Amino acid sequence: MVSARDAWCFNSSEAKLRANVRLCVDFYNEQTARFQATNPAGSLAQRKNGAKAFVSKDARKFHWNDEAYRDVANGVFFSVDESGFRVAAYRPFFKQRLYFNPQLVTSIRDFPQIFPGLNTYNLGISITGLASNSAFHTLMTDCIAEYCLTAVNSAYLPRWRYIVSDAALRDSGASDLMRVSNINPRALAEFRAHYEEDAISEDDVFYYTYGVLHSAQWRDAFANDLVKSQARIPMAASAADFHAFAKAGRDLADMHVNYESVEPYPLDEIHPLEWNPDAPTAYRVEKMGYPGGKNPDRTRIEYNADMTLAGIPAKAHEYRLGSRSALDWLVERYRVSTDKSGSGITNDPNDWSAEVGDRRYIFDLIKRVTTVSVRTVDIVAGLPELGV
Repeated sequence: MVSARDAWCFNSSEAKLRANVRLCVDFYNEQTARFQATNPAGSLAQRKNGAKAFVSKDARKFHWNDEAYRDVANGVFFSVDESGFRVAAYRPFFKQRLYFNPQLVTSIRDFPQIFPGLNTYNLGISITGLASNSAFHTLMTDCIAEYCLTAVNSAYLPRWRYIVSDAALRDSGASDLMRVSNINPRALAEFRAHYEEDAISEDDVFYYTYGVLHSAQWRDAFANDLVKSQARIPMAASAADFHAFAKAGRDLADMHVNYESVEPYPLDEIHPLEWNPDAPTAYRVEKMGYPGGKNPDRTRIEYNADMTLAGIPAKAHEYRLGSRSALDWLVERYRVSTDKSGSGITNDPNDWSAEVGDRRYIFDLIKRVTTVSVRTVDIVAGLPELGV
């Protein structure tokens, strides 16, 4: 899923996202109405070029692209779709509010069949795609995934697909929303036949796949192939190993999907004696970082001016998603930022904390992702050998 308008279509605040979407939709419609009032004539290419020259390029109100110029030329007016306000996995362990609508989002791919409604449940395995800029890695989510979730050119492998009617798209609770397993029946039959075990389920195959995708042995053996072709999943050496991989995959999935409720790791909290946890800014983040400059001390995270979290085990940084550890992703993403493309839109992760009613959300998230990282490393270390 590629928006090409990230500043407008994503934000940590749903309220601000709604305001931003309304602003750009109203501005686009105003420009379209003005252009259509000129009674444009000619071919689509001529009208599109005319629209491109005509509309205001005020980056504070809209981000133009070729599709938008075409829509203006065709007299297409936009509307704000209430069902389009979703939650998305933007980067590892960094959720964002998303406006999910093809009028503003450049490429929605198959996500309307994966997450067709506001309350539609699904799971998906995001993996590095072909010719990626990163070493192979994977992450499971339960929400729409942005194109660069784990690396540029990520692919998304959902557990289910939904057969969606127009009515179901309008109403997430529509009765004509049919869920279909995305596990190939032939693959399931092959697993059952190979291990002579008819009790193997589609979920077993799904979680087995997630377990294998974490295998260091598998990644090393097929590192060159994974750059050029989609991942192939081998059969484990025995039925016992199959179930060990499936259990590991379930345990990893449970942590990676439900990371917001994982038990926080007991990191040391270092702050002044007069620090007041009830102060409005006690848990506010502006820009986190590791102390030490060019030789950073990754056992500590300077959370804000008054608080440092210390005692991060080295093992936590062994869990890597591309070139960064999971904690590196938190440090890089959970900061107040202003869009540099001209919109001037500010994205403040503290807004997420406020809107979910948990002022400690980011603070505790560091501890929770530390737990996730350490446990992930332990689970991966305990995976069986593959017969490859």
